[in-house]
Amino acid sequence: QAALPQIKINVLTSKSVVFPGEEFKFYMSILIEEGWHIYSLSPLRGNELLATKILIDENPFQEQEGWREPESVLIQDEAIGEMVKGHKGNVEFSRTYSVPVDVEAGKYPIKGRLVYRACDNQICTLPQEFPFNTTQQVSRK
Repeated sequence: QAALPQIKINVLTSKSVVFPGEEFKFYMSILIEEGWHIYSLSPLRGNELLATKILIDENPFQEQEGWREPESVLIQDEAIGEMVKGHKGNVEFSRTYSVPVDVEAGKYPIKGRLVYRACDNQICTLPQEFPFNTTQQVSRK
C-alpha cells in the first residue's frame, strides 16, 4: 500500500461574530501534495463515484447556495485512463450560510467531513474521510 499523499485542510468562517438575519461564508482550503490531484465536486459524467464530497453535520444555519469551487482543471488521469475534472495544489471551496432570526446567542460548531480520493499518475487512494471542525459565534444585538 503506497503512502497516502499529504493533504492539509483548513476551515474558517468569514466573520468572527454574526447576528441573526445575517449571512456568512464558510471556507475550506485544501492543500494537496505536489503530483497528486483530487476530483471536482461536480465531475464529468460517468465519474460521479470519484466526486469529492463535503458532508456537513446538522447545524442551525441555512445553506444559501451550493458549494462554490474554483475552476477545475482537466487532468489526463493515467490511474483511470481518462480525462477528469480535478484540482491540484491549493483549492478553496466556499458556501454561504444565513443565520435564522430565532437563533439563540452562542457558539455553534460547524463540523463535518471531506470525502475524497486522491490520485497521482499511477494510483488512486481508496476514498479517504477527513473530519473538520470550526465554530461560528452568534450574538444578539
